[in-house]
This record gives sequence, structure tokens and C-alpha cells, in this order.
Amino acid sequence: MKIGIDIRVLGDVRTGIGHYVLMMLKTLASRDTENEYVLFYNSLKGKLTHDVPEEGNFKIVRVRIPNKLLNVFWAYTQVPQVERYTGNIDVFHSPNFQMAPSRRSASVLTIHDLVFLLHPEMAIPSSVRHYRPRIKYYLKRSNMVVADSKATADGIIDYLHFPEELVEVVYPGAITMKKASRVQVNELKGRHKIDDDYILFVSCLEPRKNLARLFQAFDRSGLWRDFQLILAGPKGWHFEKLEEIWNSLRCKNRIRWLNYVPDDELPVLYSGASFFVYPSIMEGFGLPILEAMSVGCPVLTSNVSSMPEVAGEAALFIDPYDIDSIADGLQRLAADSGLRAKLA
Repeated sequence: MKIGIDIRVLGDVRTGIGHYVLMMLKTLASRDTENEYVLFYNSLKGKLTHDVPEEGNFKIVRVRIPNKLLNVFWAYTQVPQVERYTGNIDVFHSPNFQMAPSRRSASVLTIHDLVFLLHPEMAIPSSVRHYRPRIKYYLKRSNMVVADSKATADGIIDYLHFPEELVEVVYPGAITMKKASRVQVNELKGRHKIDDDYILFVSCLEPRKNLARLFQAFDRSGLWRDFQLILAGPKGWHFEKLEEIWNSLRCKNRIRWLNYVPDDELPVLYSGASFFVYPSIMEGFGLPILEAMSVGCPVLTSNVSSMPEVAGEAALFIDPYDIDSIADGLQRLAADSGLRAKLA
């Protein structure tokens, strides 16, 4: 079988969906030597910088078309059909919401979350403008839809009225992190000037991650006297509003933003944290929860969306809409070493 995969998301700074795609490719490369894979991306700048598999049955196809232009064509027309670039294929997988038009191949679409539909106020405005009116159009092109979680699958079925028998839940759980040594943790803390015990948050800094309430809860809890709150992730949209709240707090100097952190540093950050906090409003899955758990870092996360499904009984849950609930969760994990050990 010849399988095409859209890997355009790997052309940018890699966030959650980029990790999802890269780990999927690496796992396929390690397990499948029979099927042929054609990995499609477009760029005017040059080759991919990520470690994309190039095994004997993997072929990378680069198209020199600006991404915005290709998105417009695929959103409004049935051209260019993806086989123009990949050649004849049996299946084409679009792992990032937008389904490419195809000639004869079966089409599989991954929908990671429905933030643009259910919480448009927390989604990037351009995503809301693009996907809300077109997601059903992309679904019509799809023979099958993959959802990251049952929470997302239920939304696809209930709100988009896609047939339940054509929706499959496939968890993106390929985590390769290993717990770092104390020497590695101390070296990283010294490099980033992290001088105390710290609570860690990892993700893009955007509204649905609920950082405004987390900052206020951290301030209210008083934990900033003993802990730093470390943020690792690229700046998202509406960051300026988050900065306003940040600057109004007593604890503002105890909140550190490290920006985007390379993959080799993330396991060290998780390993050195007292615990990990992830108070998101909505997630398609929530890979950072598993990343933290994989190195034995206790987790505090939300009791909504996919987070309870992902964390199971191995996390402490809070109400992400209630600042006091977040503050209580922070205080409880900070004070109870036995609970931290149990969760780890």
C-alpha cells in the first residue's frame, strides 16, 4: 500500500501537533517496512530541520508553494489534488485538521480538538474564521476521522454530526522521555537561573491554557515565597493580555518564562520539577501530562475536556474556572510529599 501523509506542520516551531506527527512517523518507521510512505510538505525556505525518518520505504516530497496560498486553494477549491505531488497513492492522511483534495485515494483526517467550535473566544481568530465554516467541508472529503481522545470524538459526532462508525479514537501516546539525573537537573537550573524548587508548566502560552487564572492562583496561594513557577513554551496569541496580569501580581518576579525549550531539555525540566501544573480549559489530548508522568513528575490538571481521560487516577484534579480550586490544588501538592510520591 502507498500512503501519503501531510507533514507541513513540521516546517514550523514544533508544538503539540508537530510532536504528534513526528512521533507517528518515527513509530511507523520502526514498525512498518512493507508499506510505502510519501511525506508531503511545502516550503520556499529549504529542507525540513526536524529528524524526519528517511527509511527505504519513506520518501519526502517538497513542493515550492507558499503555505498560505496552498491553504487557500485547498479551502475553496478541489485543486491542486494531492496526487499531483505525491503520485498515485492508496491513502492520504491529513493529521492537522485540513483535508487535501485527492483524485482517488481514501482520505483520513485527524481532528485534534474543537476549540475553534466550542470555545472560539480561546482560539486563534484566523483558525476560527477558517475552520468553523469549513470543517464540515473537510469532513465530506474524509472516509475516516481520527480523534486524539474520546472527548474529541464525542464532539465530532455530537456537534459536527459525523457518523460514529467512521470516527476512531487513536491516542497519541508515544513518549520517549527518560528521567534525568540530579547532575543534569542542577546543570539546567544553573543555566536558566532557576534557584529554588519549582512548579512547571509546558505548552504554548495561549488563552485556553488558562495561565491568567494560574498566575492569580499562584499569587493567592502564597507558594511563590518557596517556589518558582517556570513556563516552558512559545509565545501564543493574546500574550500581551497575559503580560498585563503578570505585571500586576506580587509574585511576578517568581514567574519565569523560558520560551521554547529544545526537546533534549524538556525531560530535564520535568525531572527537576516538584510537580507539573496543566490547568487547561480544553485539550484534544494533552501530551504534556504524559510527558510529565513518564519521568515521575506529579501532575495537577483540569477536571474537564480530555484531561481526566488522559490522566486517569494518576493526577490531582482542579476546576480550571475557579481560581481558588487551582490555588488549593497547588497548595495541596506542595504540602503533601506523600501525595506527590503516590502520583509519581
